[in-house]
Amino acid sequence: MKSANLQITDYDVDGRRDGSDAVVFSSELSEVLTQELDGASAALGVRADDILLAALGRAIQRTIGEGEAAVDLPGHGHAMYPVRLACVGPQRTDATEMLAGVHRMVAAVSLRRTVHGVPADPHAQPLSDILFAYDSSEPARLGHPLELCAYRRGDVLALDWWYDGPSFEGYTIEELSEQLPYALIELTSEAAAPLLAAAELAMAH
Repeated sequence: MKSANLQITDYDVDGRRDGSDAVVFSSELSEVLTQELDGASAALGVRADDILLAALGRAIQRTIGEGEAAVDLPGHGHAMYPVRLACVGPQRTDATEMLAGVHRMVAAVSLRRTVHGVPADPHAQPLSDILFAYDSSEPARLGHPLELCAYRRGDVLALDWWYDGPSFEGYTIEELSEQLPYALIELTSEAAAPLLAAAELAMAH
């Protein structure tokens, strides 16, 4: 897989992190925005975690810059599946195309899991900068500089941003957490339904 070209961390830190310097910044989507996420998932025909992952890409673009970020998606046990997340603004990629691209990317990961199964030695895999874990309230702490855990807590979606203290300034993580809801609103309000049909129609023109 082609390497991602966007450095997420504020500082380069040598070696694989062991989690001893992990810091957590907790936030949540409001009840209204959580309902917006669920409604958009049903209307657009994509999973809520696809939408949230696309919003993370938009938030990274707004906070850190444009490019492709290396993200691991969890599998069975400690297995991880790396993807390249597009971190681009609406001027480059509109909401429909952004969501459709992430949906296809995650679907390809699911197919890879089915065909190839769990890697023989998950711990031997190189780590991406980010681990995105949906429906998980406990961090995996495998050594990623940033781990975003999203999970339901009552009527809201809770977001725990676990990050390596030496690799990030705290304000970078806070800014990411502030930008993600705005990115989510933009994507859910501007994407055309049905999502995949609209994206394919746009590509044909």
